[in-house]
Amino acid sequence: MRSRVHTRTRNLVVTGTALGIAAAITLPTGVASAAESPAPKNIIVLISDGGGYNHFDLASLYEQGQSYHQVDVDPATGAVERVPGTPTQVYEQWPVQVAQSHYAANGRGDYVTERAWGDFGWVSSGATDSAAAATALGTGVKTNNGVIGFDPEGERLLTVGEQAKEVGKKVGLVTSVPFNHATPAGFIAHNADRNDYQGLATEMIDSGADVIMGGGHPNFTDAHTSRASNWTWISQPDFERVSSGGTDFSYVESRGDFEALAEGASVPDKVFGLAQVAETLQYNRPGLGNDDVLPGTDPRNDVPGLDTMTQGALNVLEQDDDGFFLMVEGGAVDWAGHANQTTRAVEEQVEFNDAVNAVNDWVEQNSSWEETLVLVTADHETGYLAGPGSNPAWTPMTGAAGELPQVSWHSGGHTNALVPFYAKGAGSDILQARADKWDTVRGAYLDNTAIGETVFDLLGHGPAAGESSVALEADVPLSAPGGALSMVVDGVDPVVFAGASREQSAALPEVTVVDSRNEVQARGQGWTVSGSASEFAAGNRKFGAENLRWDPRVVRSESNAPAGPSATLEGPAALADTDRVNRYGTTVLSADLGLSVPQQASSGRYGSEITLTLFAKD
Repeated sequence: MRSRVHTRTRNLVVTGTALGIAAAITLPTGVASAAESPAPKNIIVLISDGGGYNHFDLASLYEQGQSYHQVDVDPATGAVERVPGTPTQVYEQWPVQVAQSHYAANGRGDYVTERAWGDFGWVSSGATDSAAAATALGTGVKTNNGVIGFDPEGERLLTVGEQAKEVGKKVGLVTSVPFNHATPAGFIAHNADRNDYQGLATEMIDSGADVIMGGGHPNFTDAHTSRASNWTWISQPDFERVSSGGTDFSYVESRGDFEALAEGASVPDKVFGLAQVAETLQYNRPGLGNDDVLPGTDPRNDVPGLDTMTQGALNVLEQDDDGFFLMVEGGAVDWAGHANQTTRAVEEQVEFNDAVNAVNDWVEQNSSWEETLVLVTADHETGYLAGPGSNPAWTPMTGAAGELPQVSWHSGGHTNALVPFYAKGAGSDILQARADKWDTVRGAYLDNTAIGETVFDLLGHGPAAGESSVALEADVPLSAPGGALSMVVDGVDPVVFAGASREQSAALPEVTVVDSRNEVQARGQGWTVSGSASEFAAGNRKFGAENLRWDPRVVRSESNAPAGPSATLEGPAALADTDRVNRYGTTVLSADLGLSVPQQASSGRYGSEITLTLFAKD
């Protein structure tokens, strides 16, 4: 008896649309570079320092009793259950909503989705600090923790604040913590030591920035009471020159003066605003130990809110016909995270949201989304905030409006957890396109350096240096968003078994799989090639495919793709089964085939076929 197994020749191409996953693949088409996207006149970056996904939801749960990002993740099984989300913040309605990674050049030095969600403890060590994160956001270059405005080799980096001044735009830096803390400093200054606050203050004052606002007043406590002068944050000579007309800044410090500026009364060309607090607008006020009371229980300092300072800064900056760059930081979200202080974490995130609302209103009333780009994100996560009972699993936070949410804290420091990123306005499609990595829980994400790089691109370049110089500009397009998953089976002739009458063998023709998809198209998943066989038939004589087995093998692979296990082929069996790490590139597969002919099978020339199927995991 001779038996033949026919393999069906396939040339299969799998795309996002064919798999029905187009909704998850949000890469725009036709956006090649910043040169092909509308350049914004104004760029506004708002940073919730230390604000992870759960910090953003913390405020929404308290204010509305609704969350947007909550998940239940079991690292033992890899199961992810998403709590139905309700958008309640204005940025949660924006078109670009991805995640952001933020590791420093030293420390952990990378983000690995399998580690981040497979081991509860992995997230909490080796994280970036605010100096390295601000440098990445403000220069597009990774650096070491503690360093501002220099790369790991000590080379001075150009900041987006400097570039904005070079192209003729105004620059503003606003924060709820000391004005020269790491985050605002990272967008305009340079210092190998983030704790050289007096040195940073001097450089920022002399940087050409048009608006600088924050805490750090030498003559006030964090309770907004007078004290003997303390020169931690600013030197006495620098304070005297900015507060007494020794610079081209107009100086404001009282709540009334900040409010007048926000209302548009007598707006100067440049403003240095030093709120009457030692460090933070509200976080460090008396009552810090009351971590189980409702937000607002402890009397607030009589100082401006972050939204008031933001509105005042906008009034100053909008006077320039060439536009502006503005960074606004909710800096004390981080301070609350370090202390695991839930009440004030809620307060500080609400304050940050109020500043975002002020910016959103300004765009819609005084500008437009066609000329202004707004980004909302964080520099890192602080406190490892999670739902109650977390560790080793991640549980969702819950809570009703007007009540403190149910949470747990798992660190007093920074973590590697991804943080949210939102964008709207001119050029936001470029940032969406640069979110080309995939996290198993948060989905598409971009690195913080991509944000700095994109801001540079959208700012453009200054004029030629002199009358005899000619300015040049070259545009390098973004990588093509397209990619595909395809399979080709080699050969069209039947595979003929050989051997003893009842135990026969053969080899499957080579199967070539090519995966050129990026991580977002692949959704952080691999692919599988499976096969199953039909009955063996010779006229009306038949026996089942359970008598056919294969031993898959990888002939060669660019990504170390693994072969599937030995199996019989009466039902689907894996020829190869990959994941995010070993899916990419070209993989050539085959299998050793073995046929055990049943004793009751009569002689004849039997035919069957193996149907091979390639599918992308979802």
